Amino acid sequence: MQTDAGFCSAPSPSKAAEKAPSPEGRADGRLARLWQAISGNRIVAIAKREPLIPFLMAGALIFAGYYFSKQQRSNPIRYTAETEKQLVEEFEAVSGRKAEARDRERLRDDFIADELMFREAVDRSMYLTDPAARERMIDRMRYLVVGDPAEPTEQQLVDYYASHADIYQTEPGISFSQVFFASHPENGPALLAQLNRGESIGGDDFWLGREFPNYGHSMIRGMFGQQFLKELEDSQTGQWLGPIRSARGWHFIRKTGVSAPIRIPYADARMQVKQDYILAGTQAALDKEIAKLKEKYDVDVEVAD
Repeated sequence: MQTDAGFCSAPSPSKAAEKAPSPEGRADGRLARLWQAISGNRIVAIAKREPLIPFLMAGALIFAGYYFSKQQRSNPIRYTAETEKQLVEEFEAVSGRKAEARDRERLRDDFIADELMFREAVDRSMYLTDPAARERMIDRMRYLVVGDPAEPTEQQLVDYYASHADIYQTEPGISFSQVFFASHPENGPALLAQLNRGESIGGDDFWLGREFPNYGHSMIRGMFGQQFLKELEDSQTGQWLGPIRSARGWHFIRKTGVSAPIRIPYADARMQVKQDYILAGTQAALDKEIAKLKEKYDVDVEVAD
């Protein structure tokens, strides 16, 4: 007997009996061949030989669609009396008037519309492509995992301060002099030689003047740039060098002294110590939870050669 287009004719009863002694044997054999087709990626080829497979596949797809549709509807949007009470209280607090019937109807419709839009956004996985939504969800999850940090005791803060002495200290400082030019000086080498002979040279006005006593590295970097700071660090004390370019212009500079970092007293650093202590505890709790999640989810890391 000829089957629908795309399928070959069924085997004769005698041949079928030879191949499959019983109905159970025929069913088991077809299921085995179906598994081989899936695992070997030969579904199309097998389907041409096995009329049952397309029907099994169609049935599976219909069942899956029905299952997920039922799952979606198993958690309906609920607009309860308590929900309405909260929305009405918020409305009346903002508007300064009693909510009328049309207000209540509008609150209900807006609530349902917002919930529908939210669920559709989740269903479309928009949180995977919207950076702002993704970041809010991550931040919320971090808070749920860690919770509100406990208020540290004074002893805990003192211990943390003592065990992180390298953090709570001033940065190194450099004292230096400069001669500033708004544009590149044409006779730079000659001017540099004059300075190193102890002679004075002119220059343009600079808003902070020519002397910079004990400026921290970060301040120098912020004002003149990293290259300017590096030139100062590498130079010999008392020797002029330049002209060195910065975002502000051109500079002849001379390092006149350096200062080593000093320990910041606990009383002055206490607020920063407290913030650092809480942050360290929060990060430790988060790291512990991340380690658990790595056991739950597969993580595939590709590193470029």
